[in-house]
Amino acid sequence: MRPSLVFAHANGFTGASYRTLLDPLAERFSLYPLDCLAHDPAFPVDRNWSSLCDEYLDQTQGIPAPFIGVGHSMGGVLSIMAAVRAPSRFRAVVALDPPLLLGRDALALKLAKLTGFADRMTPARKALRRRDQWPSGEVMSRSLRQRALFRDFTDEAMADYVAGATEPASAGAVRLRFRPRAEAAVFRHLPDHLGGVLKRLEVPLIVLAGDRSALLTPPRRRALSRLGVTVHEVPGGHMFPFEHPEATRAGIVDALASLEALSHVG
Repeated sequence: MRPSLVFAHANGFTGASYRTLLDPLAERFSLYPLDCLAHDPAFPVDRNWSSLCDEYLDQTQGIPAPFIGVGHSMGGVLSIMAAVRAPSRFRAVVALDPPLLLGRDALALKLAKLTGFADRMTPARKALRRRDQWPSGEVMSRSLRQRALFRDFTDEAMADYVAGATEPASAGAVRLRFRPRAEAAVFRHLPDHLGGVLKRLEVPLIVLAGDRSALLTPPRRRALSRLGVTVHEVPGGHMFPFEHPEATRAGIVDALASLEALSHVG
């Protein structure tokens, strides 16, 4: 029986946006990509993503356990937080460029929240201004290609994003399924308590960091290593699952193989 693999998406994305990355993994795993976190009114975005962690655990209820939790950015952090809350449901976690802010970074984030500057310190303000509707998917793709975030996506991954992240609007137009207000709220409540979370984690964890990531910089990777977190490097920036899906997939498989050697994962 193939092990279960739950995939949690990044803020502003959906599980369906990662088809090029995930589909080939179906040969090894039973895949369970989560659809669109942060939009269920039963789990409103709150301080340090506590309710988002509840939503993750709710959406994964009934998936054969223990499962492997893989997540990109926000999804990686939620996978870690959920594994701390419900360790018996996890075999391992592989987090792809997660925003694990520790030490001074966490203190600065906490102060920004207390003083009302969280929208300036995080991308929340940009998210609120984000365009969320286009005349067609083709226009959306051409428009987003001009932005640095999407510039290095493979053509297949870009098509996946447009198809998976949108829904039909009027007169053939498309609009984002992940609403800008929800995206901003997620950024506004970025967790500032993850040092303590990582210290309580009982489940094997490996972090994959992009070699050009502006988020998991070398000093931040060293801080993770001091907490005993293994960090592997893959090509690309923060969006490497879309820029280098084959290398990302290989990194996930290699990470799980190394954990299997140590703790019989899979």
